[in-house]
Amino acid sequence: MVSILVVAELYWPQGGGAELATHLIIDVLRKEFDVTVVTGSRNIEVLPGVKYVYEPLLVRLEKPVLWLNSLRLMEAERFRDLLRKHDVVYIPKYALPIIPVARKLGRKVIVHFHDYISISYTAVVLAPYEERSRRMMKDDVMMECRKGLKYCAGIGAFWWFPRLARRWVSQADKVMCVSRRQAEIIASQAPELKDKVEVIYNPLPPELANAKPRKNLDSVPTFLYVGGNSYVKGFHVLLQALKDLGKRGIKVKFILTNKYSPRNLEILKHLSEKYRNLKIQVVGRVGYEELLEIHKKAWASLFPSIWEEPLPYAILESSVSGTIPIASAVGGVPELLGGTIAQQYMTSPGSTENLIKRIAEICSLGVNNVMVLGYKLRGEILQRLDPNRIGRRIFEVFGKH
Repeated sequence: MVSILVVAELYWPQGGGAELATHLIIDVLRKEFDVTVVTGSRNIEVLPGVKYVYEPLLVRLEKPVLWLNSLRLMEAERFRDLLRKHDVVYIPKYALPIIPVARKLGRKVIVHFHDYISISYTAVVLAPYEERSRRMMKDDVMMECRKGLKYCAGIGAFWWFPRLARRWVSQADKVMCVSRRQAEIIASQAPELKDKVEVIYNPLPPELANAKPRKNLDSVPTFLYVGGNSYVKGFHVLLQALKDLGKRGIKVKFILTNKYSPRNLEILKHLSEKYRNLKIQVVGRVGYEELLEIHKKAWASLFPSIWEEPLPYAILESSVSGTIPIASAVGGVPELLGGTIAQQYMTSPGSTENLIKRIAEICSLGVNNVMVLGYKLRGEILQRLDPNRIGRRIFEVFGKH
């Protein structure tokens, strides 16, 4: 049996969409391959038949430290022994320095991109790419410096990291992308990868795909936002929309998950107190199961992202939960929602007015119509993300025909 060595610094349920995708792909692979996972995570969701090896050199996630530790890991006999015992090396995130050593040992290497690490220091490409392709470095500097002085200093010292990542990735056998849009952007900046790219949509969690969504909607329109106070997730767009909705007197409720700074929590509290028509509930970080419970209350979910999101799991989860996504037309989002009932609710990235208009349209539908549209969307997305078709593509890339 062909054996696969997965090198993942984080492993589900730690991390986010990339880690969930890795976990689900391994769940597919274990049915036909012998799989071993090397990870820096301790508390993980274990899959039957998969071997897990804890590796302390993969604990630190800052790219300079992670890459330095990856180089140290390649010199460790315990890791070289694992390399020799496996036929394929799968790198689903940032442990890219391992590629050259694996190739020298004659191992097939597959890299999986969930962002733009090989062409951008921040791994983010602001939308629309066509307008920003020549200023990606300036955008990286702007985004890092927004975070604080140490981040600004960091990009000043390590601005050349994408070039190094690109050199490593160019030695891989296959590069998996999660949307055609992501693949086009990466190939535009790194044409040497064009012939290596395979586009495979992320699998859906079986428990989500198989469960029947049960909506329990309140008469007050309720919207879910999961992006935290992230600039690239469009939190500033959401804030402006909340202010404008408050002024217009539209009665609406918002549930916000994820992390927010003390200053932003104060702003949200102030808006809720100033405008009686707005109810803003900040629940913070929630577990996966709790998030799915919140979806039962949500009329729609808000994704005012301003970057070329490859294929956000948040939109997959929303759609299959029967929660209509009001999403920016960025990255792989139009690929996923185009031709479905959610297409009419997509917005222009950065447009507050667009976002408010879509929110008002959902509010005008009423509970019954929202539920009907949500269930219809679920069926459309399940058909588009057929697990058997995705599974076959995964087996093809890893060598099982």
